[in-house]
Amino acid sequence: MKGKKLLLALVMATLMALPLVSAFAAGPLDPDTTVQVTDASFECEETGTSQILVSIANDPSAPQPVHGVEVHLSFDAAKLQEVDIVAEGGLFPLDEQVIVPQVDNASGTILFAVSQKDGASVQDATDAAIATITWQAAVDCATVTQEACSEVSVASALMSDADGYAINVDAMLPGSVCYDGQEQGCITGSVQLQGRYDHSGAHILVTEADGTLVAETFTDAAGNFELQNLALGTYEVWAEMYGYLDALKGSGMQVVAGECTDMGPTKLLGGDVAPQPEPDNVIDIGDIAYMGSNFGAAEATADVNGDGLVNILDLTMAAANFERAGPTPWSMTP
Repeated sequence: MKGKKLLLALVMATLMALPLVSAFAAGPLDPDTTVQVTDASFECEETGTSQILVSIANDPSAPQPVHGVEVHLSFDAAKLQEVDIVAEGGLFPLDEQVIVPQVDNASGTILFAVSQKDGASVQDATDAAIATITWQAAVDCATVTQEACSEVSVASALMSDADGYAINVDAMLPGSVCYDGQEQGCITGSVQLQGRYDHSGAHILVTEADGTLVAETFTDAAGNFELQNLALGTYEVWAEMYGYLDALKGSGMQVVAGECTDMGPTKLLGGDVAPQPEPDNVIDIGDIAYMGSNFGAAEATADVNGDGLVNILDLTMAAANFERAGPTPWSMTP
């Protein structure tokens, strides 16, 4: 009987101790936490911004407030570059923050860490902004013809309470940063070099009205050319070739979005070989005299049609075009 009483006392003592041990071991409950990056969209030659947002939802009966947040982001460095990252006061007051920003545009990574100084920890928050990131395109915008996007993923994230104990992040949501390419068009046309069967090598230049060069190319053997990826606008188009007068399509040449504008053909008039070394875009007695002094010779600077010999073929062109000056209108009958 005495043994049974002793056993009962031990069991009662154990049962009384269990709730105390259990309550102590439970501690504060782990809150529901989210880190996400917002989407951004901008024109290629401009900049755009996205934010890092934090959400925290605690159990009021046993909260574990957040005192610091660390976020690691990754992005496609071939498409996107970080310009600036600025702390925001959505979670902690700006004047009470300690921050660590680290950016590596070469590898496409960002680390942003922020902690409260002396203020109270945050128990609950919904989409609280801790940082704003400014982005720009990592490419030459002149080459971008359609929308390009890079995911900005949350590679990892961690939160901390005021005692330095870890609080796991439950959800890490990526954002998408996109930029639009320039609306572009193209120009096609053809050039016939008088007196030649091979019309390659004519130099085509697209310029602004003030003469600023926008694009250039050369004709193929058939005299055809195409200039792609031109920004929308109105331009002048020139065709030039040594020994020939320039041709010009005036400032009414319009580049239209998504279209290729055909300029049609033009004919360059031959015979402009003097003065040397820079002919003056006029066919006059100087050109005739220079051909005459090299007649019958393999003199390239006087050989208009490029057949390797200065002869009647070159002289005839100069005589037929005597007193003509460039630039001539863009036409087959200038």
